[in-house]
Amino acid sequence: MAQIAPFRGLRYNTGKIKDLNQVIIPPYDVITPHEQELFHRASSYNMVHLELGKASNEDTEENNPHTRAAEYLRNWQTEGILIREETPCIYYYELDYSLSPHERRTRYGFICALKLEEFSSGAVRPHEKTFQNVKEERLRLMLACHANLSPIFSLFCDSDNAVDATLRSGREAFPVIHFADAHGMEHRIWRVVNPAVLQQAATIMEQKTIFIADGHHRYETGLSYRAIRREQAGKWSPNESFEFVMMYLSNMNDGGLTILPTHRMLRNLNGMPTGKFLEAARACFEITRYEPEPDGEKRWVDALQAGAAHKESIVGFCCLEDRFLYTLKADRQAISDHLTRKGLPKVLHELDVVVLDQVILRGLFGLSDAFLANERNIHFKHNLDEALASLRSGDYQAGFFINPTRIEQVREVASAGLIMPHKSTYFYPKVGSGLTIRLLDQEERVVC
Repeated sequence: MAQIAPFRGLRYNTGKIKDLNQVIIPPYDVITPHEQELFHRASSYNMVHLELGKASNEDTEENNPHTRAAEYLRNWQTEGILIREETPCIYYYELDYSLSPHERRTRYGFICALKLEEFSSGAVRPHEKTFQNVKEERLRLMLACHANLSPIFSLFCDSDNAVDATLRSGREAFPVIHFADAHGMEHRIWRVVNPAVLQQAATIMEQKTIFIADGHHRYETGLSYRAIRREQAGKWSPNESFEFVMMYLSNMNDGGLTILPTHRMLRNLNGMPTGKFLEAARACFEITRYEPEPDGEKRWVDALQAGAAHKESIVGFCCLEDRFLYTLKADRQAISDHLTRKGLPKVLHELDVVVLDQVILRGLFGLSDAFLANERNIHFKHNLDEALASLRSGDYQAGFFINPTRIEQVREVASAGLIMPHKSTYFYPKVGSGLTIRLLDQEERVVC
């Protein structure tokens, strides 16, 4: 079902850019305004100038962040800052990272060109909702640059690890990219150019379904870009560059994948007091209270982690009103009955994020779509200690703390053709922008 292919990547010239930390950035959609400013200052060749350029009050149709990005892209090639591969390749990528001082992991994957498919085909499956304004902005950038500036992060199932073994054995002797970043992660990327190895990997992948992890907006933007290019061309071949998109693929059966929790921090709550909320919640949850001191907090965290270990739906809660810590352990039958009445399919019923979103926030608190979509009301945090500290400092009125969505849950929901609530998953680490760029040449065809 999945058609992968090599491509001639455009990479930073390490002869001119000595420190890749100065130019490679996270995906555009996780960059804060403060980080955007820091990246702009870091280097005049930083990828932020392409991915997330500064807007100005003097911007016009002819001169704006997107047109400037296209100009930077052309100039950097002319200056030799970016150099293009002579031979099409797939990039084999090893990433070492830490979850704690005592836990080090390695995630294996590869960057390739993937044939664009409509979601209706079932070959590529999403799991998150997208927003039209974001897709329109990304499309304007893509139409200006005619390039995939960063890879979409996706997953596939390979219990035999056959694709990874094939590419690893066929990679070149030395990595073309090797650096440690500011977060202590070590990146190693090799080219795979052997035609026999590339064909073997492509043959194995033909039987795979692709599950998008991060980059839903960029994938749908790729579909829109393809439609425009098809209309402009009139006639086209299946191997046109715009028929493919750059993608990072990782085996979800490998132990190196990590999904972090996404805690909900709320403010501007004008309604239900804590006592009334907890009383109403007892209809669907077993509630336990913990003292707001170190021993109580430890037992609270242990209870949340035990819920994850036993695959139970459990939500942590704390608010400024009384500062106690609570766990809300779901009554499976009561929750399932509630979600069934709301018309939600069974596969969604055991997702902690659905229980929080549908039963607690929208149900018990009565929060509207508009409230939950407003960034002034809700923030998302992935580190539990930081989230609690921000609540106790008075930045927020209440916090809800959940365990991360499991990999198999992502697969089940996507396979069923369903969508999770916004911010259901946070795959970690993100795949950076600037490792390689894929140009969408009019004259170049993809060699499958």
